Amino acid sequence: MAKTGPLVLDAMIVTGNTKAAIKAAGGGSSDLWTVPPDQIHYDPRDNVRPLDHDRVRHLAELMKANGYDRKKPLGCFVRKVGGENRIFVYEGQHRYHAALLAIKEGGFAKDKEIDRLPCVIDEAKSVNRANLIYAGITNNDGEKLTPLQLAEKVIELRELGETNGTICKRLNITDQTIRDVLLLATAPSALHKLVRDKVVSSTLAIDEIRTHGGEKALERLQNAAQQAKAGGKAKVTKKTLGKPVAHKISHVQAKQLLQALQAVLHDPAFGQLKRPTIAGVHTALLPVKDLLDTKGGS
Repeated sequence: MAKTGPLVLDAMIVTGNTKAAIKAAGGGSSDLWTVPPDQIHYDPRDNVRPLDHDRVRHLAELMKANGYDRKKPLGCFVRKVGGENRIFVYEGQHRYHAALLAIKEGGFAKDKEIDRLPCVIDEAKSVNRANLIYAGITNNDGEKLTPLQLAEKVIELRELGETNGTICKRLNITDQTIRDVLLLATAPSALHKLVRDKVVSSTLAIDEIRTHGGEKALERLQNAAQQAKAGGKAKVTKKTLGKPVAHKISHVQAKQLLQALQAVLHDPAFGQLKRPTIAGVHTALLPVKDLLDTKGGS
């Protein structure tokens, strides 16, 4: 049986003192806190979306030409680490990494250098793992999470004690959406890879799992992926999967069956067959007697 990926829960956050962290980082404030980029810390577990390095590269080039847009501050919180108050980014990870990359490479346009990044730091009392997840999902609404990414976070929220009703309300999603993404989450890891690699859409994967179960869905989708690749295509579609075999006899097949029965009827040994067999042939052919050949027979 294909294995499913285990869920690793994160440790509880120990919040720190904002002013102490800003002072220790050498930051200052106007309408926003401004902090030297190398004094802002990053933990991928605090961000709901995996880091897209192509997007980081794109933003870095924009920053070199235009500077950092202060109208888009980073969302941060303060975490206690080894007794120190450290600022961690949880919203705007791509902007944060792009700024670091641009600084490392240099080549800024005149007066566009980056020495500090604007930050909005959450109050310590509002910082917990569930709130970081909710904020990360809703703040990414312009670029929605994939169903698989959403599934991973729904599972984590449920492990943190959040009810389906609360999750639906805070994310403005339906209970059916939760059922669908959890169905996807429990599928084999190999099927997850097909979705992550964009070989199979999440919607198609969910439909297949609902209809055939996880293991059979994986088998069908893997076979379809091989067929698509052989045909020079990168993605599996419903058309690639093909339609289920119809339980109907085609016109050609019907004609072949009629000819076979007529051959039996015209065979010289037909009369030697058992009575039920003879009766069955006559019963089958009687409704279509006008279609039979006129050559002799019983």
